[in-house]
Amino acid sequence: MAADLVGKRVAATVTNNIATAAAKAATSTIPIVFVTGGDPVENGLVTSLNRLGGNVTGVSFSSNPLNPRRLELLHELVPKTAVIGALMTQTSERPLFESLARRRGRSHGKF
Repeated sequence: MAADLVGKRVAATVTNNIATAAAKAATSTIPIVFVTGGDPVENGLVTSLNRLGGNVTGVSFSSNPLNPRRLELLHELVPKTAVIGALMTQTSERPLFESLARRRGRSHGKF
């Protein structure tokens, strides 16, 4: 289907996470705009969040890239905090968040 769209010379292609890889494989000139719930860097959709590269751009609803900054901001706001609680569902982000929290805690003499 991605090749069909390229053949029709569309002005741009809008994709979800799964279709983005097919669209990237089909063209390097037609703009591809993705919507994904995952991390676009981790999923190979873009090279980095700062410089997407190529003909691909989009929006992600993943918070993985923001988690380190969230913890840093929390520590700046309440620097003497010894315990931070996080309530979240079982998602792919949970192990990353826990690992980050443990590393951050160790650097401040916790855990």
